[in-house]
Amino acid sequence: MTKPILSSRSRIPAAKTDALLKCYAARLSPSETAEQVGLSLNTVYEQYARIRWRLIEVGYYQDAALSKTESGLSESVQEQLRLRRGLEDDDIYAHAAEVIEWAEEWPPVLVLRHLRKVIELTGPIDVPLELSADQASIVITYVRYARTQLIFDRIAESAKADPAQESFLQRVAIAMDTYRKDYRAAVKRTSRQSKATKD
Repeated sequence: MTKPILSSRSRIPAAKTDALLKCYAARLSPSETAEQVGLSLNTVYEQYARIRWRLIEVGYYQDAALSKTESGLSESVQEQLRLRRGLEDDDIYAHAAEVIEWAEEWPPVLVLRHLRKVIELTGPIDVPLELSADQASIVITYVRYARTQLIFDRIAESAKADPAQESFLQRVAIAMDTYRKDYRAAVKRTSRQSKATKD
């Protein structure tokens, strides 16, 4: 698999890049990540901000808020936003998207897999996201598959304790398989078109 590249200019070694992504997927704070990975705190803050926005841009993060006390936010999410000191108004939307997502406590291993793939498909996160129609189709279908995979994982765990969830699990599995096929079809279509153009 292609190694995800965080920056077109950064000299962060591949091993530290992967370690940083693992920390982000595990929902570690920037200070914890800086200590674990051996990067400066400013570098981690910068990379976290870029990851956050990339996940919003591709639709992996699906909810957000415009203020720390927006109606509909749970008390725990509001509290987490308040704990993120120094947030400017322009930063709240992205941080709220992240806090809402992290509150779900999806499996870090699965999130890491999705995170690596999103960055692989969209390129370095230090440059504006610019995708052709074909590239956008690949990313959209992958994100749809990835989000369904998260739901499937959760329902599968629930079904172990509650057999009544089995029928729902089967429906989610069918949807996940459909989205996976859509993603693979988009990849093959783009590959064929690219080959035809070169020929």
